[in-house]
Amino acid sequence: MNETLPFHSYPTSLDHGWALLGMNAFPGFLAGAHFANLLFFLNPELPFSVGTLTRTALLYGALLGTFSCLLLTPFTWSKGRRAQRLLPWMITLVLATVAIADWVYASRYSFYLPPGIIRRMIKAAIWLTLTSLLAFYTALLHAVHHRPYGWRSRYGLVALALASIYVMAERREAFKPAIPPVPRSSAVESGQRPKLLVIGLGGGSLDAVLPLARQGRLPFFSRLLEEGVYARPKSFTPVQGEALWTTLATSRLPYKHGIVSDTVYSADFLAEGVRLGLLPVFPGALLWRALHPPQLVDASLRRTLAAWDVLERLQFPSGIMGWPVTDPVPADNAYAFSHRYFQGYFHGPMAQPRELAERGVLFQVDPEEIDPALLEDLDNRAPYSYLQALAGDLWRETLTLFMLEQQPETRAIFLMLPGLAQVSRQNFGGFAAVQFSGVRRQPYLDAADLVTNYYRHLDQFLAQLWERESGPRIFVVVSAYGFEAPEGWRKLWAQLTGGPTRGRSQRAPDGLFLMIGDGVRAGEFLEGVELVDIMPTLLYALGFPIARDLDGQVLTGAFSGTFLARHPLTFVPSYETLVLQEGVVTFPVPAQ
Repeated sequence: MNETLPFHSYPTSLDHGWALLGMNAFPGFLAGAHFANLLFFLNPELPFSVGTLTRTALLYGALLGTFSCLLLTPFTWSKGRRAQRLLPWMITLVLATVAIADWVYASRYSFYLPPGIIRRMIKAAIWLTLTSLLAFYTALLHAVHHRPYGWRSRYGLVALALASIYVMAERREAFKPAIPPVPRSSAVESGQRPKLLVIGLGGGSLDAVLPLARQGRLPFFSRLLEEGVYARPKSFTPVQGEALWTTLATSRLPYKHGIVSDTVYSADFLAEGVRLGLLPVFPGALLWRALHPPQLVDASLRRTLAAWDVLERLQFPSGIMGWPVTDPVPADNAYAFSHRYFQGYFHGPMAQPRELAERGVLFQVDPEEIDPALLEDLDNRAPYSYLQALAGDLWRETLTLFMLEQQPETRAIFLMLPGLAQVSRQNFGGFAAVQFSGVRRQPYLDAADLVTNYYRHLDQFLAQLWERESGPRIFVVVSAYGFEAPEGWRKLWAQLTGGPTRGRSQRAPDGLFLMIGDGVRAGEFLEGVELVDIMPTLLYALGFPIARDLDGQVLTGAFSGTFLARHPLTFVPSYETLVLQEGVVTFPVPAQ
């Protein structure tokens, strides 16, 4: 056909029938194929082959192709020329959208995906950006000059669109996971070491602790600040609580330890036993929710050792109380109660040993039966959500004290108290308004009182936990991320939607790190602390060597000069193959 034929000279069959439906469905199919590719980028462990990619592309393509056809057909039925003019613009829109998605996800998940995947996503984004610009130029040129699309233009655009699919698939196929070297076996000597108590506070923030401590409302937190070290561990986005807490416990970034989201989706039709952690926001989440309900992540997805695993290998008996991603619980620990145990899942491997797991239910606290003395400062103004959060923490606290009595030989305790996060999510905006902006009106004052009262309860429990122990000990209070008040347009939106007192964690405010004990400096603020630095610092405080394959480093500034002189930094290749040999000193040469 001549390149310059006017639109009305095209075959009338384009005005209806399969040809028109195909044109309307093509942009959706193109988007589906690209989002299928993006799914493989976001899940590097997903087996990548022609078969799995084709099945995923057909699934996404059918869904979005149908949506595209239903959306465009009412405007183009019996109007083939309109469909032809619209198609180049829709192809341009799809290519630009996918390019933006690649840029966004490469930035958003930079801590959650391997560097090799990030680099390839960026290269694919560059190519797609150039392709969308070329498609835009072609569509604009024909529109401005009222030029008809000839066969070469049409085939060129289609070829360009299909080539963009190939480029994304090629970039993903080029990724080959690095095979880590097999660590050499390492031997570590046993000996007398201080006891370790690690208390995780969900949503804990120095922005709340510092002003309340200065006002004399948190005497034990004040002691921690004056007699120990404190810091603001830098968190990272997106805030996936399970992933961040696992990073803190393993000293590995999410793409290494394997926990990249709070929920996963089954993908058995792609590969048996595969579960997807990261999905494109649209249409990924909607599609997989329709196919399979989301499942909570569990410890079977974690690929690296956590601090309690390492300590058990070092014959340092450890107990776990409600730490995230600990089900099924490890059988080697002195005792373990998973976080799901406190959510009502009492069956299966949620706690051990079995006889204590059955008794643990007896410590459960009913929100309506909380001791009124814990609420006296609130004058009966505590909402039921506050009582639920407090009851959940009281259950963990009383059970922890019971286990300390039952198993005094346990040398390390990892306790998680999530209630503060629930309270801060509802009220931290009001607390910040009262403390930092001087607001003195309701409901801000009520919200500030709720946050303050909860911190005061935690202060009293932490003091009780510290005082009941004697002898050498390391006491740590830590949080993987904090809360902040909404600002700018978010503040206006919160006021319009009836939530001016709510707190936000989406931008990953800094967490909390407080440490006191033998060899720890007094009154020292630590700069530049990362979540991955917590675990190696704790192991060093106990006198153990540090594995070189961890992502974090020891915070040497947290320790006195005398302690550093007596305990030079030592290293082992990895804890994954550690061997304990009684009485044999095999530490590597101290770091220079």
